[in-house]
Amino acid sequence: MAHESSVWPGAFRRRPEGSLSEPGTRAAATKRGHSGPMDDHTVTGRVIAVLDAVAAQRTPASLAELTRRTTIPKPTVRRIAHDLVRRRLLDRCGHRYRLGSRLLDLGMRAAAQQGLHRIGTPHVQDLFARTGEIVWINTFTESALTLVGTAFGANRAQDVRRGGWPLPIDSPAFPNTAVGRVLMARRPDLVEHLRARPPAPLTRYAAGSWARLDAAIDVVRDTGIAVEREQCLLGYSCVATGLHAPDGELVGMIGITGRVGSFDAHRAARPLRSAALEIDRAFAVAHAAPFAEIATIGR
Repeated sequence: MAHESSVWPGAFRRRPEGSLSEPGTRAAATKRGHSGPMDDHTVTGRVIAVLDAVAAQRTPASLAELTRRTTIPKPTVRRIAHDLVRRRLLDRCGHRYRLGSRLLDLGMRAAAQQGLHRIGTPHVQDLFARTGEIVWINTFTESALTLVGTAFGANRAQDVRRGGWPLPIDSPAFPNTAVGRVLMARRPDLVEHLRARPPAPLTRYAAGSWARLDAAIDVVRDTGIAVEREQCLLGYSCVATGLHAPDGELVGMIGITGRVGSFDAHRAARPLRSAALEIDRAFAVAHAAPFAEIATIGR
């Protein structure tokens, strides 16, 4: 029987508002003609309030409308909107504002990352049924790799418990992991960052020089598949490949980890690649229609 483990993004909750009789509550704001949440007087809160106010309208919003919806002073709204335009989070249409192209890009990436668990789970389960080994999906930030979901049997539960997620990108193990090499193959800037220090091999099989690591990364670029055998932990092997958003950007990785002797990583590469391609196709289907509709708003 397969076990599942997943890491879900936390939810931000609004702080409870005061009673209806207190000044400064939503009810009081509504009486004054405001339709949005009250100004919480924090930089982040005000930026989000402006973005939310723009997003709430199907047509570009004027400065007066943003001021009314957010209850933020008009000069402050103007300054925030100007800065968001400069960063492409808002677009200016005459004297009005709409969501910017950078938000669309971030939204596509976020949707792809959030969909990793939902879309990938059937393929993770299928690969587990075929191999009996630990199958996983992860995503990444600028500083770490994070586990999104996994499937494994009771005979691998102890292995999973000592897995060590999230894995910092600056950790000594990272360059010798299969998943790390998938990321480095798509990120030359990351390779240059890590090259500032020599590799610190954790086993006698690990690459102890950047020349060997560069050769391994080149293989990933050529084949799309990364394989490591006992380079991170003695007795274990791993194979990994990338998962992609509709625009082709890398958003995560899928892989299989097994014990040397019972698991042939090279043999598992073909079904792993097929699963990754199916997940990529599912992303394209799931996100094409919603984002086509978003792109028409405000035209």
